[in-house]
Amino acid sequence: MTFLETLYGSQYYELQQKGRDGNKGRLNGNLFLSAFIILVFFAVLLLLVNFIPGFEKSVWKTIRNLFGNGFSGRSIGRLVALPLMAIIYFICAATAGSKKNFTALTQKFMQYPDEVKKKAPMKMLLPFLLVLVVFMVMLFMKL
Repeated sequence: MTFLETLYGSQYYELQQKGRDGNKGRLNGNLFLSAFIILVFFAVLLLLVNFIPGFEKSVWKTIRNLFGNGFSGRSIGRLVALPLMAIIYFICAATAGSKKNFTALTQKFMQYPDEVKKKAPMKMLLPFLLVLVVFMVMLFMKL
């Protein structure tokens, strides 16, 4: 079972189990995948900041050149996070999470036995949690 089968299939399966429209699992899957990609991006950025000397200064210099000195880190984060999430979401919705791919992935997922389907959410969350732990460790190393 692939990660995408697990992601979209488990969303579909959970909604269907609750008596809801399983096709809404596509939205949930695309949002989860977008958040996962952003988390991976920031974890890699923190790895680079922590282990490459001078990288942090060059990143801040680039950010200051783009936004000027009047912006705080919080406001820059808000300006960057929302468009970044929207862009990545639409890319996910057009590629891995398209209606065609969603249907194919959920059909493959539904062919698995019920005991495999019930374990799928943990299989989906494991990579997310691992990246989250790496992100948090890198963040605390920076403090």
